Amino acid sequence: MIHLLSPEGWEILSVAACAALACGIIGPQLVLRRRAMLGDAISHGVLPGLVLGFVFSGSRDLFWMMIGALIAALLVSFLAEWLRDRAGLDGGAALGVVFTSLFAVGIILVEIFARDVDLDPGCVLHGMVELAPLDQIEWLGRSIPRSLVPVMIALGLNIVVTLLLWKEWKICAFDPALANATGLPVRILEQGLLALVAVTSVACFEAVGSVLVIAMLAVPATVAHLLCNRMGSMVMVSVVVGFLSAFIGTISAEQLDTNVPGMMATTSGFFLMGAVLLAPGRGIVPRFVRRFRWTLRVAMEDLLAEAQLCAEKSRPAPARQFLSMRGLATILLEIRGFLRAGRPRGQGQRIAQALLKKRGLWRRFAAERLGLAPDHLDEPAHRIEHHLDEDLTRKIETGLNSMRD
Repeated sequence: MIHLLSPEGWEILSVAACAALACGIIGPQLVLRRRAMLGDAISHGVLPGLVLGFVFSGSRDLFWMMIGALIAALLVSFLAEWLRDRAGLDGGAALGVVFTSLFAVGIILVEIFARDVDLDPGCVLHGMVELAPLDQIEWLGRSIPRSLVPVMIALGLNIVVTLLLWKEWKICAFDPALANATGLPVRILEQGLLALVAVTSVACFEAVGSVLVIAMLAVPATVAHLLCNRMGSMVMVSVVVGFLSAFIGTISAEQLDTNVPGMMATTSGFFLMGAVLLAPGRGIVPRFVRRFRWTLRVAMEDLLAEAQLCAEKSRPAPARQFLSMRGLATILLEIRGFLRAGRPRGQGQRIAQALLKKRGLWRRFAAERLGLAPDHLDEPAHRIEHHLDEDLTRKIETGLNSMRD
């Protein structure tokens, strides 16, 4: 077993982390354009390029096979874009048509030219980053894993191009109409992005496999999209999630003695699950909490208003209810001292009076300004009173008084 703190462990982590960072930088661009599955299409569409690289070179030399894969990846992105623009196909449908067609062509080429040759599709799919320390080259006077070189080149290229085209890509992602109106070469920018995705995907194939490339392009960026509203922070969160997925995934794979890319993808899936559940703006749990708090607030205010009306008209206090939102509202009001013996007290009485005032103002406004029938106003007034703040209440009251004068 290779330990993380050993030189070999750090080399494995460096390859995995650089691949995750390279994908994390451009992943948000794909998510914002709703093309997150472009990596999946490229991973299937490169098969004919791998076979043709083998055919023309006459060997399984990685350089020529990667050149063929890169050409096939660029072809996938450009053909999908062409079908979407010229044939009017949906983006997902265009990708599906292109990558399935190219994958089928690749299978036919394998049967014709490489039936008896082991092209090791498992390596392409799952990656063999654990074997990175076994294949070393000299680079800038140091011995590093050979698979690290294309990944670092892709990472550097993504950083440079993203910094140079940041404003242009930002406009194209959020407002394509404005980009066209300002004279930006939108088509060239979009094709450049697709080419960058193709280069990144192919560069990471050998190191981590296509499965992880797909995951690192889509999952960290999706997590960032759930957590952020600005593209800058979205890219930063995507990069951080990608790096943490690489770090935690590598450690977990060592402890469980399993595949590193698989654990990285699984770790990123856990990050996505956490974001779906806990994202402050869009998470399931925060939305449930906000909805519950609003429902409880409405129940408390309704209970205070009903109790105040009963007190003013000398009627019995509202009956207590248990195991319901109204029962929970009663308990909380009594704990706060807003309700005593079924009657509003102190701050509770002021809240009830303000709520009844808003209800009356809305009834007058709906009847006098909107011309609604009086017998249809109780239910709307009962609902709208909880949404009127002090400023809007004053404006409605002022408007009604001025109309009366």
